[in-house]
Amino acid sequence: MDTYALGVPGTVSAYLIKGPKPTLVDCGYATSYESVLAGLAEAGVMPSDVRYLIPTHVHLDHAGAAGQLIKHMPNAEVVAHERGVPHLVDPTRLIESSTMVFGKDVMELYGLPEPIPSERVTAVGKEAHIDLGEGLSMTLMHAPGHAPHQISVMLDETKAMLTADAVGIVYPGMKALIPTTPPPSFYPDLLVSTVGQLRQMRPRELLTPHFGTRKDVDWVFDRTAELVIDWVERVEPMWKKKATLESVAEEMEKSVKKDSGLGELPIYARISVRTSVKGIMHYLDKNH
Repeated sequence: MDTYALGVPGTVSAYLIKGPKPTLVDCGYATSYESVLAGLAEAGVMPSDVRYLIPTHVHLDHAGAAGQLIKHMPNAEVVAHERGVPHLVDPTRLIESSTMVFGKDVMELYGLPEPIPSERVTAVGKEAHIDLGEGLSMTLMHAPGHAPHQISVMLDETKAMLTADAVGIVYPGMKALIPTTPPPSFYPDLLVSTVGQLRQMRPRELLTPHFGTRKDVDWVFDRTAELVIDWVERVEPMWKKKATLESVAEEMEKSVKKDSGLGELPIYARISVRTSVKGIMHYLDKNH
């Protein structure tokens, strides 16, 4: 389902798993919650039918709308990684850190996440399994590197994998992949390791958050692992010279333009590049 992030189609996905226990994986920004409700209605699922709401991690484009949506979903259980649960129950620190990264004006566009009652949230660890009824099941796997509280989800019967941001961004109409390396908790080695572990699950299809389904599984995994390391290696010399965030982002945009074959990148792609560069520079600040 398209969450129409900030009114723009094709940038932030959520996924509805239909069946005896309808499950919503990811839900977009807080300002997207009405689009998500409309998507449920279009799919013929009442909010009261939803049994599980699974934010793959607590970043605002994945979990921002969870607090609003859960009010419309009286029978839904929120399932999240144990390191993310405290931020869903009390998003105060999440809002503070996100405001530092994006600024107050952008946060107004994203909307502020609302707290979720702790009794509505179930924590999972390294791996968990959920029975969706009628022979349907899913496996939840810890997928750190992009964020320490991230999980990816495998639909056991179809081998479709909901990757979360363990793989890079490939927007519709863009051939280029953009690594997802935002602050404050990006770790390149851990992210590459996660890509390897997800590959071992042998998914047949990747359901990505940015954006849509991908059949070219090996290419997405290969390109993600390659570019995570490549971008760190390219940003580091500029960081050592104390280059500004804007100048480094501009340099990396050139690579994405070349790979995509586009004369100009859409604004949402430029924001993604800038956020990823900021995460790499933050990682270098902390670790070098």
